[in-house]
Amino acid sequence: MGSANDKNDDYDEDSLEGKYHENEGSQEEPSSQQTNDSFDIDKVDEEDDGTFQGVPLSEIPNICQQPPTISDMKDIRDRNHIFLIKPFKYDPTDPDREPEPLYENGTYVDEWDQDNVRLPCSQFYITKNGTQRWSIIQGSLTKLQHLAETHMATMEDIKETIEECAGRKYEFNCLEPLLNEVYSADERARFMSTVLSNICSLALNVDKICSRPPPLLRIGSNRTVTMSQKQAASLLACAFFCLFPRRFNQKVGSEYENYQNPNFNTLFQGGRTGGSTWKIEKMKCIFHYFYRITEKIPNGVISFRRYQLPDSCLPKWSESKEPLCKIHITKNKTIEDIVGLLQVDFANKYIGGGVMGDGCVQEEIRFVICPEMLISLLLCEVIQPNEGVFLIGCERFSSYQGYSRTFQFKENYIDQTPKDSWGRKLCHVVAMDAIAFHNRSTQYTIKNMKRELIKAYTCFRVPAAVTDQKSGVATGNWGCGAFNGNKQLKGKWKVPCMRLWTS
Repeated sequence: MGSANDKNDDYDEDSLEGKYHENEGSQEEPSSQQTNDSFDIDKVDEEDDGTFQGVPLSEIPNICQQPPTISDMKDIRDRNHIFLIKPFKYDPTDPDREPEPLYENGTYVDEWDQDNVRLPCSQFYITKNGTQRWSIIQGSLTKLQHLAETHMATMEDIKETIEECAGRKYEFNCLEPLLNEVYSADERARFMSTVLSNICSLALNVDKICSRPPPLLRIGSNRTVTMSQKQAASLLACAFFCLFPRRFNQKVGSEYENYQNPNFNTLFQGGRTGGSTWKIEKMKCIFHYFYRITEKIPNGVISFRRYQLPDSCLPKWSESKEPLCKIHITKNKTIEDIVGLLQVDFANKYIGGGVMGDGCVQEEIRFVICPEMLISLLLCEVIQPNEGVFLIGCERFSSYQGYSRTFQFKENYIDQTPKDSWGRKLCHVVAMDAIAFHNRSTQYTIKNMKRELIKAYTCFRVPAAVTDQKSGVATGNWGCGAFNGNKQLKGKWKVPCMRLWTS
């Protein structure tokens, strides 16, 4: 078990602002995005910077030092593991090899149903008058791409393109000041020409790049979706232009009431008072990602896995004879700094939380510095109490400073995490959502304590079918900030959960 701690005991990095929580919780910021997982938090906080408690970090199992053994892609026979790419084996001596789409020669195999993402290129995506929406999108994006390539594109052109593609009006109260005021002349010119042209190209070719829609990760599905980083880039380009159909309607009874809206429209519009400042900084991170993939498209692989703990695997706490696991406690590292451990995303049950809105705490920050994680908004239905979502191989592209109101894009980040035999970076993140205790005393009920225990055990437990290699867990004050959890209580819960996982 590894841990990193928060210098401000009153708040943690819980992703609060989500689908039904936009206006809840505190926006006060810790002095850094650091976390704590100690039984004796006060004693740890009294120590000088640069020290730690427990064992050295080198004694915590690390998958970068001991890479997991995984089956070759071609040998996977699990019908719940869906590949959008042809099976291949990553060769570190040939790092520029690009994964190929599942279907060749530009073939697109359509699925337009409730089990798959409805892509904008589908022949079944039609307007009220019977016109295929994709033909409208192609015309609009091709026009914008030409304007970008000839250095003629303006903010108004982007606005008109997005609204024409979606067939609806939007506000752009955050996007417009970023492009027209915040960016320097050079930054604006770069984005409005080469970067914008590439975003258009990625969206226009989503049918060829992806070759089929990714399946949805629905409640209880126990599915895994594996795709190339290029396919993720194409899907994010579609999200930039707000192309995913039906995701705007999240009313009760609608098809996507239990999903996030992955389209960027809420990111582009103004936030609550003062919120535009950190929304602009979040956009800087995401747009930096688009800049990086314009320079060179990454050729790695990423996976998204939804896991539900079977009732037959519920732990028998009273019968466990396992000793407690080793613990390393530090307050000088963020969770994402501890490479090679299972990293915890303090998630909203609607994964990504308020990343497309005003949210700017632990989950939202992680998603904008690693934008491929945004694909989970497109795929994942609301997380249940006995479920966790694993995000495997997502690359980090940005450094940042500050937190919440003070969050800022800082600079480019080169992610040197090694890869596994599938070409995925050895970065495993688990999204685990805590209960929001509006009344602090309710966390001590048997029902709620059992729920949090099962959630932690579920998220720290990876089935043998996934890997035979255990790793430590990098975690912190899960649910102990705006969600009002008790740090000492949750610290004591997580240690036995980790022991049962690492043993």
